Amino acid sequence: MILEFHQKMSPLMTLEAKFLKEKKAALAAFFGALLSIVGCQSSENALYFEGQAQATTFHITVYGDANVEVDDIHRWLADYNHVASPWDSASLISALNGPGMLAPDHPYLCEMLKLGRELYHLTDGVLDPTLGPIIEAWGFGVGPATLSPGDTAGLSQVMLAVGDTAWFRLANDCTGHSAIKMYLERQDMELNFMSFSQGHSVDIVVDSLKARGATAAFVEIGGELRTFGVKPNGTPYAVGIELPQEGKTSGFAYTLTIEERALATSGNYRNFRVDARTGGHYGHTLDARTGWPIKTDVLSATMLGPTCATADGMATAAMAMGLEKTKQWLSMHPEWDALLIYGNEKDGLQVWSSLDL
Repeated sequence: MILEFHQKMSPLMTLEAKFLKEKKAALAAFFGALLSIVGCQSSENALYFEGQAQATTFHITVYGDANVEVDDIHRWLADYNHVASPWDSASLISALNGPGMLAPDHPYLCEMLKLGRELYHLTDGVLDPTLGPIIEAWGFGVGPATLSPGDTAGLSQVMLAVGDTAWFRLANDCTGHSAIKMYLERQDMELNFMSFSQGHSVDIVVDSLKARGATAAFVEIGGELRTFGVKPNGTPYAVGIELPQEGKTSGFAYTLTIEERALATSGNYRNFRVDARTGGHYGHTLDARTGWPIKTDVLSATMLGPTCATADGMATAAMAMGLEKTKQWLSMHPEWDALLIYGNEKDGLQVWSSLDL
């Protein structure tokens, strides 16, 4: 759940901007994410936007003499969805993965390809965009599940194109501005960038706000967020990390402050499927080597880094790597921080963090 105190606005307002002029605030709740943003807005003027996008919600606070209108926010997110959404049959990623196997050379698509390659190397293949067919087969993509736990033969067939790095050619060749068409050489390959695309959209909005004259901003889409600049009152944003519990919003494990960084959280406790035969749960974190859902000891992974796309991807990777491997990874990447919630029914929830909490 996303919470922030701000000046009272009309309920369920979609794509509407208001000036914030007082510290007095009311509570606005947004559902579907793992974080909470708490604190008071500055008495200085700010632009505030809230609404719905990407099957979730967003809220954006902008400071400075920014030339930003509500239609700009709408257009930036709509343009990104047209490129990145696998649920849009006319999107560029759908064209790349579709029967025609052709998609225009586009800046956002090129960025996604390069980010996917970067995260593949950064995680030693734990985060692999070629898992697209497996994500779909387990029912975590666009359509219904076609695999069930125990279907080893079916999984082996779907895994045939997973792990092939031939798609790196696209990341190498695309410029974002040429007239070339891009295609996947293997027709059984399907790329999926949903592990970081929502964070990527946050970065795009941040860059767009900077280009329009914003001196500081907080951008949150579906719980993935990034800040830049200093608020007029000098205070940082406070972010509450939610306790992982299935099916309901719970209390907060910790509250973090965030300045000039991006933050993303991943967890299996809300995005899971139930085996109709056994009633057992399996989560959306998949093993790129085997295709099977991973039984991870990490219940919730929050990663803080320089960009929201990489933070989003690394939060997913941390779920797959587990507690000890994520700690080892962090020791080799000191520019990153993490808060990991883990545990079991016997020992209860525990928290490990690289931050000074």
